[in-house]
Amino acid sequence: MGPLTGGEHRYHTVRTGTMLAGNDISQVILAILLGYYGNYGHRPQWLGFGMLCAAASCFTAAIPHFVYGPGQDAIDIVESTSGGLKSLLSNATNAMTKGKEVEVCFSDAKESCEDEDSILGSYTGPVILFFVSQFFVGIAISLFYSIGITYLDDNVSKKTYPIYYSLALLLRILGPVLGFLIGGKCLSMWIDPSESPNLTRKDPRWLGAWWLGYLFIGCCLVLVGSLFFLFPRKLPSTLTRVAKRVVRQANKDEKEGSKRGVEYFASLAKTKKQHDKPSLPNLMKALKRLFTNKVWMGYVFNTIFAVLAFSGYWNFKPKYLENQFRKSAAEASYYTGMASFTSVVLGTGLGGAVLRWIRPRPRFVAGYVLFVTLFQAAGFISLMFIGCSRLDVVGPVDGSGRPDCSADCGCSDKFAPMCSQDQTTVFYSACYAGCTHANTSVSPIVFSGCKCISNTSTPPSDIFTTPPASTTLPPETGDGFGYGTSGYCPEPCDTFFYYLIIQIIIKTVSSTSRAGSSLLHIRSVADEDKGLALGALTVFISFFGFIPAPIIMGAIIDSSCLLWEKSCGIFGNCWLYDSDKFRIIIHLVPAALTLVSVIGDIVVFCYSHQLDLYGEQEEDIEMDTAEGKTEESKLLSTHEDEDSDDPK
Repeated sequence: MGPLTGGEHRYHTVRTGTMLAGNDISQVILAILLGYYGNYGHRPQWLGFGMLCAAASCFTAAIPHFVYGPGQDAIDIVESTSGGLKSLLSNATNAMTKGKEVEVCFSDAKESCEDEDSILGSYTGPVILFFVSQFFVGIAISLFYSIGITYLDDNVSKKTYPIYYSLALLLRILGPVLGFLIGGKCLSMWIDPSESPNLTRKDPRWLGAWWLGYLFIGCCLVLVGSLFFLFPRKLPSTLTRVAKRVVRQANKDEKEGSKRGVEYFASLAKTKKQHDKPSLPNLMKALKRLFTNKVWMGYVFNTIFAVLAFSGYWNFKPKYLENQFRKSAAEASYYTGMASFTSVVLGTGLGGAVLRWIRPRPRFVAGYVLFVTLFQAAGFISLMFIGCSRLDVVGPVDGSGRPDCSADCGCSDKFAPMCSQDQTTVFYSACYAGCTHANTSVSPIVFSGCKCISNTSTPPSDIFTTPPASTTLPPETGDGFGYGTSGYCPEPCDTFFYYLIIQIIIKTVSSTSRAGSSLLHIRSVADEDKGLALGALTVFISFFGFIPAPIIMGAIIDSSCLLWEKSCGIFGNCWLYDSDKFRIIIHLVPAALTLVSVIGDIVVFCYSHQLDLYGEQEEDIEMDTAEGKTEESKLLSTHEDEDSDDPK
């Protein structure tokens, strides 16, 4: 079975791309408007609405399981692996019905196919539901990343913002970590919890309960999102800070001989707020300020290429761990989540603490972010050299022919790997190993009478999960025929934990710059432009980052596929990759994109000296005492008195 051609795989790619595009489409359409207009409204209520949108996304994503069921493949696998001992010889072709039993030699398994148009049409409903689900996610992300961050920044001291942001970042990243852990737990369960097929979780045919996690997370989002509606427009501490600022300005003005009083400065702030009501002309002016801001544009350039690099990598990392290190989907999710959690807690906590108490200069912060970017690129390159040897499969893989010993077995193209009794050789399927017996009452399934395997020893009793008396193999159909078990052979490679340790180091160092990078971004724009800047950034990274990243990386990774799933003439997922090529591609491409993003870091570094990261410059600002001056109104509205907000 040769590699998949572009035409054969096109519909599968389009279908997947359509489902994922809903997230980014909603962000591209709505992020700027939500970030600009929502910043002038009741921001906690907007955030609560976003949480409910995320909950609706989860429930919508789970609907296909309840409408369409676990799928015919899952039903067939259960039926083929939950029976008793099967003896399928050439004179017993009726033992296999409609291809639902385990395929062995002479089983004459035929694939029952529907009309291709009806098969493709059956995907329309789930695709629409997943698109709608992703669209709701995009709304939630747009609100959180624009309005949420500005609400935090406006209600805490500029000096303490780094530590608050670091805590928020820890919680925000804890979400995906918990998602990986919950997903891993759900995937360790069969897609239909009422059934239990005799398959190991490392078997490529294993189908986990992907839908169960959506229901759990959706319920949690409803509970948490409802609490946001109880928050005020501004926290009490913020109102106190504003009042003290007005009193301070009045006292300062009185010392200079003026008698305008507290009421005058309070009215100035109120007039400024009314003057800056959202409108389309003001939106155009604000966008112009952003696109002429060199620091902001440099940050956007860097973020776009960083998203291209990391989004593509993280999308395919669980698949990489499965194929490179023979980890199950549940194990891959678990290790990915734990590695992220450990590194983010250490790195982000350290970075936020340094910014809060040491307060390095803007140039130093920008220079450190530049160093971390180079470190990430070097880390990706180093990971290219850590992996396992390529898996050799006996059968029609990568241009190889079928073994002579099973040439007359009438085997189909269905990939169901089987490990030989030597625990080293992997066959394409039990049929290609010439096996004529299948004991499906045990897990993993035991095949015997295998003409392509020499029977050098008796089967060890520990390969069975039930008492030996009930799992005795049938008599051999010929002298010297061996046995095997379903699934891959034990992987002798022990480099996985080296890979995990190096990745934790890379992510820990990378996380130390997260708070500093965000601080540079949010301080590079005026206070009234923060929501719009975050919304515009979301649009750029969605359109130029998240949308093309899985398409580009997926197309490149597809080139390393050795064996494609094929059912009724329709191609699906890749069953087997060239592990060496896969390892190089998944690390080299992100490394190259990360190096390109350095250009944006250099621009930020060159112009970062003008930024006020901790609100220190406002202490030296001299207010223009001339009545009606617009500069006075701007300074009163955008600068806060940080000394009066000290936690002590």
